[in-house]
Parts: sequence; structure tokens; C-alpha cells
Amino acid sequence: MRHPLQHLRGNAIRALRSQGLQVDVLGEDMQSKLVEEARKACLLVNLPFVHRAASRVPFSVLKYAMTLDGKIAASSGHAAWISSKLSRNRVFELRGRSDAIIVGGNTVRRDNPRLTARHGGGHMPIRIVLSQSLDLPEEANLWDLSDVSTVVVTQRGARRSFQRYLASKGVEVVEFDILNPRDVMEYFHDRGYLSILWECGGTLAASAISSGVIHKVFAFVAPKIIGGKNAPSPVGELGMVEMSQALDLIDVCFEQ
Repeated sequence: MRHPLQHLRGNAIRALRSQGLQVDVLGEDMQSKLVEEARKACLLVNLPFVHRAASRVPFSVLKYAMTLDGKIAASSGHAAWISSKLSRNRVFELRGRSDAIIVGGNTVRRDNPRLTARHGGGHMPIRIVLSQSLDLPEEANLWDLSDVSTVVVTQRGARRSFQRYLASKGVEVVEFDILNPRDVMEYFHDRGYLSILWECGGTLAASAISSGVIHKVFAFVAPKIIGGKNAPSPVGELGMVEMSQALDLIDVCFEQ
């Protein structure tokens, strides 16, 4: 496939051809149903890079595990474990292919996650916490920077003393005048982030979807039913009142 960045497009192809190598460009020199599938595979494997070339935000994947009746935790908030060990290994793979993982304050308070890739070395994504009020615990696994760093993003002026406490731990704090996912994503795009994995709860997921910064969904659906009118679901309030407003996903695939 051609380079997605206009100023670099064609350079490598010309260089290879000048050395006498045959280079076929999908969709140009070769055309068939098989080639179209190959072109799609090329685009998919380079999706974050292609997206970055065309957009001001990193390619973002929303990941969640839920029961068959659409709950991400029991009414008490208890959530371990909804899915299987195989699913969790897949999540570690997803993390290993991401530049950063994002969670909200609720996830830090309730789950105290580590958000490491746990695959025996290799790439470790940065951990990002989005918290408007900075109502976060003093003791949290994410403040342990021995494996990988953490960035806390908050609203300007929030809990100055806690900001100083985080800074003393080595945690980077970034302030925004108004905290919204699109501004945050544009900021991390400018910092060079290519691919972001959102492992947040329903409130932040709804805000990210509403802001138009989620591009792909990985939903792990477990054959369990837990019920509960107040049990949380993967996506919070989006303000939709009719089924015709529902977001339709494309290129859907399933695996067991």
C-alpha cells in the first residue's frame, strides 16, 4: 500500500523499483477480489498509522467485558472476573499493541488496576487517568512507576495539594481548562501517540463516544447472567431516546 503521509508517498516504491525490484501496489498494479482482501488486510494492520495521517486524534479502541445481560459488574460494583483467562490474555495482547491505556477515576477507586501488559517483557503502554475532580486515592497501583509511567489528566485547579503529592511520586499531571475526551486526545496526538486502549467504565466510555474519539470496540461477552437494575453497563447515558439513534458498528466479526 502507498504511504498514508502525502509528503512521503512514493519514495520507498521509487527507491525499490530503481534497484530493479518488482513492486506491486495494491489496487493499482493488481486488481482482483483477492487483491482487494489483501489491500484491506494492509489497511487493517496499519490502521492506527493510517488514521493518524488523516486525523488529529490517535486511533482509539474501547474494550470491555460484560455478561450476557450487558453488565460490567454486579450491583455492588464487584467485577472480577466476568470473562475467562483466554480473554484476559487477549487484553494483554491489546495492551502490548497500544501506546497508552485510559481509565477514569471510578475505575481507579473501585478496581485499583495495574494496567500492565503482563506478557513477559516487550512494550508497556503508558497509563492515563482522566479525572475531573481528582478525587483519587493516595494509595493506588497506578502510582507505582517501577514498570511504566502514569499520566493524570485533570481540570485546571483541581486539588492542588494532591497534584503536588502525585508529582512527588513521579506521576505526571496535565491540566485542561475544560476536561473533554476530544481535547485530551488531540493533546496526546500532538505528543506522538498512535494507538489508545480505553479500559474505562460506562461514564467515561459514553463521554468518549459522544466526543467521537472511539473508532473500534472490543467487547468480551461472557455466558453469565447477573441481573440487577443498578448493575453498571459498558456505556453510560448517551441521550438517545429512539432506537433509530443507535450507533451502528461496521465490519463486525466474532470469535469464540
